[in-house]
Amino acid sequence: MYRVRLFALSIIMLVAVLAVAQPDWQEMSPEEQQKMMVEWQKLGAPADAHKHLEALVGDWKTTTNMWMAGPDSDPMTSHGTSTKTMIMGGRWLQEDFVGDFMGQPMNGLGITGYDNYKNMYLNTWVDNVSTNVTYATGMRHPHTGVFTFYAQADEPMLKVQDRTVKYSITVESADKHVFAMYDLHAGDDYKVVEIIYERAE
Repeated sequence: MYRVRLFALSIIMLVAVLAVAQPDWQEMSPEEQQKMMVEWQKLGAPADAHKHLEALVGDWKTTTNMWMAGPDSDPMTSHGTSTKTMIMGGRWLQEDFVGDFMGQPMNGLGITGYDNYKNMYLNTWVDNVSTNVTYATGMRHPHTGVFTFYAQADEPMLKVQDRTVKYSITVESADKHVFAMYDLHAGDDYKVVEIIYERAE
């Protein structure tokens, strides 16, 4: 009984602290409310960082190279298609990918955007050949324009979880960009996947 009362008291105290910590909207002056609304709208609006994603928009033919035995080995090569569109009023880039993985049909869905509050790019990926969600964060180099993301990936065949990987997206021209994935546990330049996107005619 003592423990139950102590737990209940802790919950009540936590709620009270949170209530005090949260500013009361009704107690703000009209000027303070307006300032908060303007800041909120600014954080929620597409910015210059989102416009950089527009270079990836379009219909693409893809060539995927996978190095199963390391970057010095012969890659497994496959072909597919990708459609990338800006959604949610220009806030997010959606990729619909169709190809194959290890000889079986593959469909993938990627979402990439920029978080104005955290000041970083975000990416998620799901597909029909796995049951996990890949979540990556990154930046765009201001001079080269290369997007670089970092994520935690699993290797079920090696019984490894949360292996650190790096993604890069290099826009070579208006009609071509290249995605690459590196296994940082094996080396800084240990490339394991490369997808070449060429604009479909």
